[in-house]
Amino acid sequence: MTELTLYEEAMCCSTGVCGPDPDEELVEVSAALDQLEAEFEDVDVSRANMQHNIDQFLETQRIYDLVEEHGPSILPITVVDDEIVAKSEYLSYDELAAALETTTQAQEA
Repeated sequence: MTELTLYEEAMCCSTGVCGPDPDEELVEVSAALDQLEAEFEDVDVSRANMQHNIDQFLETQRIYDLVEEHGPSILPITVVDDEIVAKSEYLSYDELAAALETTTQAQEA
């Protein structure tokens, strides 16, 4: 099982897609993550929001250290199977799919 985890800054809800005027980028990210879960059978997608999942930040030393060193501006951080694939930006669906395919191919080799 491949794990994709998205570590994000504090938001009002777990996805940031709430309220009368949600951030369009967060809407696109949520849709991309949903599409990935539907298309990749062996992928477990999770999101860790600093406000709602602070324990996940505290328990993941590399992420904790990056946030400690750079502040929340380093977020979001995208991790695929313990490998950081992006910092300070959200990846598009195509970029996320490519990162998953690369990881899957490396596991099969």
